[in-house]
Amino acid sequence: MSGASPGTAMTGAALGPAEEFRARLTRLFDENEGFRSQMTEIVDVLSAAVAAHKSGDLAEAEAGYRNVLARLPDHPQALHMLGAIELQRGDVRRAIDLIRRSIKVHPGHPEAWVNLGSALRTIHENDEAIGAYQHAIRLKQDMVLAYTELARLLSDIGRYEAAVSYCEAAVAIAPTSMPAQIQLAITLRSAGRLQDATRHWSKIIALSPNRAESYYVLGSQFRDMGQLPEALRCHNKALSLKPDIPEFLCAKGATLIYLNQADEALVCFQRAETISPGLPDALAGIGWALRSLGRFEEADSYSGKVRALNPGDLRSYKHVSSEGSALEMEDEQRLADALEQPDTSIDGRITAGFGLGRLLDKSGRYDEAFARYSAANGLVRGIWPKMADLFDKDAFAARVEQLIERYRDRSCIEATDFSNMSELPVFVVGMPRSGTTLVEQICASHSRVFGAGELGDVIRMDGVLSRSDIAGATQAFHDTARKLAKEHIVKLYGDAKGAHRVVDKMPDNILHVGLVAQLYPRARIVLCSRDDRDTALSCYFQMFAPGAQHFSYDLADCGHRARLIRRLARHWIGLLPDRMIEMNYETLTEDLEGQSRRLIRFLGLDWEPACMNFHLTERPVSTLSYWQVRQPLYQSSVGRWRNYEKHLDPLFTALTRHE
Repeated sequence: MSGASPGTAMTGAALGPAEEFRARLTRLFDENEGFRSQMTEIVDVLSAAVAAHKSGDLAEAEAGYRNVLARLPDHPQALHMLGAIELQRGDVRRAIDLIRRSIKVHPGHPEAWVNLGSALRTIHENDEAIGAYQHAIRLKQDMVLAYTELARLLSDIGRYEAAVSYCEAAVAIAPTSMPAQIQLAITLRSAGRLQDATRHWSKIIALSPNRAESYYVLGSQFRDMGQLPEALRCHNKALSLKPDIPEFLCAKGATLIYLNQADEALVCFQRAETISPGLPDALAGIGWALRSLGRFEEADSYSGKVRALNPGDLRSYKHVSSEGSALEMEDEQRLADALEQPDTSIDGRITAGFGLGRLLDKSGRYDEAFARYSAANGLVRGIWPKMADLFDKDAFAARVEQLIERYRDRSCIEATDFSNMSELPVFVVGMPRSGTTLVEQICASHSRVFGAGELGDVIRMDGVLSRSDIAGATQAFHDTARKLAKEHIVKLYGDAKGAHRVVDKMPDNILHVGLVAQLYPRARIVLCSRDDRDTALSCYFQMFAPGAQHFSYDLADCGHRARLIRRLARHWIGLLPDRMIEMNYETLTEDLEGQSRRLIRFLGLDWEPACMNFHLTERPVSTLSYWQVRQPLYQSSVGRWRNYEKHLDPLFTALTRHE
């Protein structure tokens, strides 16, 4: 129904009154011919009002309902539908009063109970709302809307598995119901079941292949899972079906930034803002793209526009740098106020918490900063109830040991018939926040080096080669590996723009160094290292892209991962001393020129002074370090953990486990 609020139940069927009301009407109807005529007229007026309501003409519908109530003040359908109008208009208290009066007369009407639940949910009376939805289901066990609305509420308050159960019940009742299918997909994502949600969106697309909105959401889903090429394909499909939807353009822009294509992303956000002037997501996106391009003053002006349009809007804070001046002290009160507001979304609270943490850290109020960071990380873990499954430290430890055993000596990585002898690729690996972006920026400041950002190519290749039908068959493995390596090099040449080296700075490629060494015997591998205490703490203080770095939201998990990556890094360096170089962050800050010359020499290139002025290099940077790498090298992050030492016992314990 045009103009209807989500979850508002409407029906054109006449409502059966309660026994007392029915008896009184029957008596009047039997004894009074004039009343019979009046009732016929009331039915006509009510039918016309319902039709107007369904068409979105709320004024005409309201007049009709009030006409009926002037003659029959207890008419349950008129009371209910007038309450639905008040709910749509935002007068929630009035809506609740009217719908409850309707239910008192006719308690057996499930649609009224659903609308009562929706009204109660709006004012955060969640327990009563749950009871109302459940009562509707008891009255009408096949009422899909009652199941999906209850699922929405349960998801909102963090009861994800119960929400999924109600969605699954709705889909079982009505397998072809698009709203039920969509709510299930949304709820699966909220429950942290990303793979299940992705599969379900694919089912929805199969049911309705030309529904642009499904491709839009699936694209965002793929982006959250780090599957960026798949995400971009979905965004392009959505825009091919509906080219001028600002939300679709903003979603594509976000994916392009993660693909290190900030120039193209900026065009998407600007087009969205042209179509819908003042759209907060578009303005915030423009600021994000400009920051990635190093145009910080322009970026800050767009953040200011978002705040000027709506001082309570937190989107302008989402992509500000972690260390730069984009957040000023006057923002502290705004962020603190957002945390006090009961209607601030969980996502908004997370953004505000990390933003406040940055401000308080910047002003030296370290205890307060840690409290804010800790609370924000706790909220993230609440959103992803299966965070422990997403980062299982025991499983990760087993994986590291398996890699060390699999590539136990040099014979395991010698060149084979599927190796590609190109010198083009350079892999920068290590823990996130260990200096990988800085190292890439130094390299990319050389005229013969192209910085490609964080590519997922090696991870995808490893996934293909690990399939049982390939890994278990020697010839199939060799043929597939040869094909993938060649395709990858062709792709890099396409990106390289004539460069002699292409840097892939995906930190997690440290888990795939063995495969890289086999596929590309002449590739260079740069290991970034840093004091584990600083690296882990920096991870804990970051709001990473959705679905990324699940370990980072628990301090002990940060320590476990840093320790295990350190163990694996030592193994790779021992195994490949001639093909790897270690760039230590602390050493780099003490001797920038000496270490930079050493790095460029390792790449097989002549020295260029521009590498010393890496902060002046103009290129897109999509990671959280886009502010830092555009500043002269600083040492303020060295030993930062000491400011928080009294809070870090879980980290210290994890870092020293088994040592």
